[in-house]
Amino acid sequence: ARRIVHMFEMVPMTSADAFAAVAHAHEHRRAAEVAEKIALLRAAELYEVDRDAIWAVTEQEIQAGSDGTPLVGEFLAHELAGLLGVSPESALWQLGQVLDLRHRHPALWEAFLAGTVWFWQAAKIVQACSELSAEAVAVIDRRTAHALQLWPWTRVMHHLPAWIIDADPAHAATKAASARQSRGVHIGRIEDGHCTLNGRLAAEDGIALDEALDAIAATLPAPELPEWLEDATDGHKANYRHDQRRATAAGILARQAFGQDALPVELIVHVDANDLTHGTGAARIERWGTILTQHLPEFLTGSTVTVRPVLDPAGLSALDGYEPSAAMRLALQVRNPVDVFPYGTRQARACDLDHTEPYRFDGHTRGQTGMQNLGPLSRRSHRAKTHGGWQLTQPEPGVFHWRSPAGYEYLVTATGTTRISAPPPRPSPCFIEPEPDPWEDPPPSDPTSSRPIQPELIAWLIAQHTLTNAAA
Repeated sequence: ARRIVHMFEMVPMTSADAFAAVAHAHEHRRAAEVAEKIALLRAAELYEVDRDAIWAVTEQEIQAGSDGTPLVGEFLAHELAGLLGVSPESALWQLGQVLDLRHRHPALWEAFLAGTVWFWQAAKIVQACSELSAEAVAVIDRRTAHALQLWPWTRVMHHLPAWIIDADPAHAATKAASARQSRGVHIGRIEDGHCTLNGRLAAEDGIALDEALDAIAATLPAPELPEWLEDATDGHKANYRHDQRRATAAGILARQAFGQDALPVELIVHVDANDLTHGTGAARIERWGTILTQHLPEFLTGSTVTVRPVLDPAGLSALDGYEPSAAMRLALQVRNPVDVFPYGTRQARACDLDHTEPYRFDGHTRGQTGMQNLGPLSRRSHRAKTHGGWQLTQPEPGVFHWRSPAGYEYLVTATGTTRISAPPPRPSPCFIEPEPDPWEDPPPSDPTSSRPIQPELIAWLIAQHTLTNAAA
């Protein structure tokens, strides 16, 4: 007979074991997701609709996906719904997502099968492209599949609207015209002494309104906090005060509409020079989103435009002082537009400029502040590098080599992040040894004998059993 000994040692007992367990579970979760989606696809391919039933109008073939996807039997979703534990409508929607991904986004589908993209990420892209033709989607498919191998998810989604415009400018113009026709601002009826405000504005008007509300709100006194916020975090309190001030500012703005001075606002607009020449493509507005380049003249009407061409980093000399120059800051933001921590997403403009090799305040070390020794880091990433045990070198200007405290190494450039190495796997400990009686009480000297079995341990044993079977 055999029995499990030292049951509590089956859970990770060291940080290294825990990290390895996370990686193990992560790998098999991806495998299970891929298997499920392949099974859904095969179910759609193998499901047969009785041709006589079609003529009898008892079951129809419907298009669960978008343009370019095959038809499926309408009752297939009901069979799948029970297996998935969702409604037929939800099952049909999920099936449509799989069909779209397989037939309209083949490169993204392959990335999903390889385990480099989660299905929910692929589904977001599929949904954003659902109204485009199959030809336009093919253009986006190649870009997204490549970008998702290097960029974190939020950065890809940040660029996706511009790629959609580039792939089908005519469709984007049609959507913009449709949205223009649906513009409006609506004030709801008075309820509990207040009105609800909602609507749709032109991009330039919406940004102007937002800046105006912020500018007026900044001049108003802080409102009193309600009792239910007394124990809230400082962040929640600040958000409450900000919202209250903006609501008051809307009323002030309405009453001072005539004679109100123009409010200054700085917007950073990124445009490709070729797009300006031809009047096509997308213009990306930092913090706000993307508009058609052809709408820039209307968007910038009445604005003072400052053109800042890309600087040549090689022409910037290193400085002796701690603070970089304004030109160096701009060049760094162009070279590395986002946080250079692995898979970072924060815009460089909102980051600290970190000295890769810590600055030495010795008074005689020259040229420490330069493009070869600077990189944008979010405040928390900066603290992780300084205090969290992360090691960083910059072998070439703009190329960042990270090593985590657990031994994982990453290479970060302007094009994205690549994991280049991992610590060697630890040998799996043996938890089984022969015993004459599987129900034998542990000896009194066993320190685990007096410890109750925790729910976390039971869940861990079940999960390990499932993953072991999946690996087999």
